Amino acid sequence: MPPSSEIQFSSAELLDRNFVNYKPRLAFDGDTVDAWRDWRTQLLPELREQLGPFPDEAFPLNPRIVSTEAYDRCTIYKVIYYSRAEVAIPAYLSIPKGVTTKTPAVLCIHGHVPGGKASVISGNGQFGAPYGRDLAEQGVITLCPDNAGMGERAHPSGGCDFLWRRLNYLGYDLTGYRVYDLMRGVDYLQSLPEVDERQIGIAGLSGGCWLGIVHAALDERVRAAVLSGYFTTFAQTSWFGHCICHHPKGIGELCELPDIAGLIAPRPIFVEWGTGDVSRPVHPAFEMAQRIYRAANAGDQITLQEFDAGHLFSGEQSLPWLIQTLSRK
Repeated sequence: MPPSSEIQFSSAELLDRNFVNYKPRLAFDGDTVDAWRDWRTQLLPELREQLGPFPDEAFPLNPRIVSTEAYDRCTIYKVIYYSRAEVAIPAYLSIPKGVTTKTPAVLCIHGHVPGGKASVISGNGQFGAPYGRDLAEQGVITLCPDNAGMGERAHPSGGCDFLWRRLNYLGYDLTGYRVYDLMRGVDYLQSLPEVDERQIGIAGLSGGCWLGIVHAALDERVRAAVLSGYFTTFAQTSWFGHCICHHPKGIGELCELPDIAGLIAPRPIFVEWGTGDVSRPVHPAFEMAQRIYRAANAGDQITLQEFDAGHLFSGEQSLPWLIQTLSRK
């Protein structure tokens, strides 16, 4: 037995040693359509179970409009609808002026930023383009809800950690809880007479990118997705920091983050990343997801734009791409 001076007591250092050659159980490891289908059939239900539980039945949305602001190119409504019993979700619904036919819609998921939904409607540029407002002004209906624990849904005692602890105690996962709210946002959009229910996309920055990846993977009603500022790997983020809300318990045992993105295939995704955002690197995550898309015979449905900036939503190429993609019948 080695002397105590040679025994490694640090839990972190022991985990670091084990991490070097670690591979998630359902990481994609194939190159054919059949391999992709078999892998997807295994991973999708396990991911859903890991992020659950999800309600068996949908609670009535009971939507209502609480305020209206008219602008030159769109009207922005403050709305409230319900995700679960007693779980009210405040959101901004933006309708372009002159809408007379069924119109594409985008669920705009705010990032891990102060202000929640306000950052994608009237941001000051700190986090880039206010994509909820920009899309509406270009003819697309947008819905911008507050995520649980953020914006108007925040609690004065704390943020994500505060909510994670309480949900964990009750057997829920914070990511799954938030993603189910986003699914109900799609329900709400599909209930609107102005919305083409077959042409619904999502766009998200940072934590909104993470939630968007999971949402699109689990909800096939999402036609296309713009994923900005958090298309990375768990190994490059959870191992070295970042909020607990981005990392469900045990997720790394199951798969890597790009594997979840690969579940979206063959539906199109546009990934954008500011090269100065070094703590959320897009490489090798993009190549990992691209490999899955190629195996699914959808290699032309995944796009990457790198731009010279930091952690923000560019929108320069991604928003025109999203509008064009959702406009195709």
